[in-house]
Amino acid sequence: MFYDIIQLPARFLLKFFIKRLEFTGLENLPKSGAVILASNHSNSFFDAVILCAYFVRRVWSLARGDVFKKPLAKKVLSSLYMMPMYRLSEGKEYLGDNDDTFNKCISLFKQGEMVLIFSEGLCTHQTKLLPLKKGTGRLAQKAWDDKIDVVIVPIGITYNNFNKFGKIVKVNIGKPMQKEEFPQEATEGMFLKEFNRILTEKLNALLDTTLPKPSFWKNPWYYIGLVINFPVNALATGLSRKLTRGSVFFDSITAGFMIFVLPIYWILLALLIYFLTKFV
Repeated sequence: MFYDIIQLPARFLLKFFIKRLEFTGLENLPKSGAVILASNHSNSFFDAVILCAYFVRRVWSLARGDVFKKPLAKKVLSSLYMMPMYRLSEGKEYLGDNDDTFNKCISLFKQGEMVLIFSEGLCTHQTKLLPLKKGTGRLAQKAWDDKIDVVIVPIGITYNNFNKFGKIVKVNIGKPMQKEEFPQEATEGMFLKEFNRILTEKLNALLDTTLPKPSFWKNPWYYIGLVINFPVNALATGLSRKLTRGSVFFDSITAGFMIFVLPIYWILLALLIYFLTKFV
C-alpha cells in the first residue's frame, strides 16, 4: 500500500516543514493488540499525517467523508489506510456508509490493528477541546460488545500556529484506558455520556499550551532547508494560501506539496550542480 511506501520518507521530509516536534508518552502506545487512538482535531489532515508518519505501528484513520466522493481521491485515501465517516451535512444518502466503516474497524480490531478517530468529529483551528461527538464511544462499545479487547489511547496535539511555515508541535500521548474504566451496566445513552466525560478529562489534560522552544540542534534539517529549499518553500506556501483561503487545510496542502516536490527538487538541484561542476 502507498502508506507503507511513503511513511519513512514523509517522516524525514516533515522535518523541513516543522521547526520543532516533540512527543511525550510514546511508551503508552501498545506494541500490539487492538487500539483506538482518540485524538483532538484542530488541524485537518495534518493531524493524521504527523501521527501516521511517526508512529511505528500502522495507523488506520477515520476521515471526513466528503473527500471520498471523487473516485480518484477515494483510491488515494484508501491506499493511505483512511476510511470515510460522513456527517449529515454531507448528505443523508451517505450516512449508511458509516455502518460499513464501523464494521471495517471491528474487522481491523479483530486483527489487532490500530484505528485513529478524531473524537471532536469536526475540525476548527482552536486550542481548546470542542464537545466530543458520540462516534468514539460507539466504536468502543461495539468492539467490547463483540468481545474484542480494545483499549483507548487519548492523544492531545497542540500547535503554535495553523497557517504559517515552520511551526512548533507537541503531541502528548496518554495511558491506555481499559473497558473496566467505563460504565458496565448502563443504557447506551448513559454509557456514551459517561464515556465522553471521562475522555474529555483525559484529552484536556493532554492539551499542553507550554510548547517546546525551537533549537537548531533539535532539528537542524529545518534550518538547513530554509536556505537550500527556499524556492519550494515559497512555492508551497504561496500555492497553499491561494487554495486554502478561509479553510483549515493550509498545513495539509503545504506539507503534502513538500513531501512530493522536495525529492524532485533535490534531484534537479543535484543534476544542476553536477553539470555545472563538470562543464564549467
